[in-house]
Amino acid sequence: MKNTKNNIISDWLQENQNPQIDKLVEKNLAIANKIHQLLEERGLKPADLARLLDKKPSEISKWLTGTHTFTTKTIVKIEIALGVDIIHIEPQKEYIYFKVMVNDNVLPEALDFEQSHVETTTDGEKKAI
Repeated sequence: MKNTKNNIISDWLQENQNPQIDKLVEKNLAIANKIHQLLEERGLKPADLARLLDKKPSEISKWLTGTHTFTTKTIVKIEIALGVDIIHIEPQKEYIYFKVMVNDNVLPEALDFEQSHVETTTDGEKKAI
């Protein structure tokens, strides 16, 4: 006899599949696996990570199941504790600066800042350095 309960669940999951949830689960599992790998490479156990992060071992165990949704803040804490990037994204460096003007004159401090943080390209564009 076939297990109809499993068929009902499988059918429901197939009909109500959500690509966003699937992708989220995939990412969470990949992050958890990466953390496992990093711990193993360093000869550490999840309990060691718990100690480094001042967390309960049970919380770390839940994280490493792959069902935990990691925040960027949590990932950064783990990266700092392990001394390595879990997720590597090139940061975009873009600076915005303001000239401070008083009576139509730029304050000297603004000019000093501009000279030390901005360079003019050959085509006359200003670029942050």
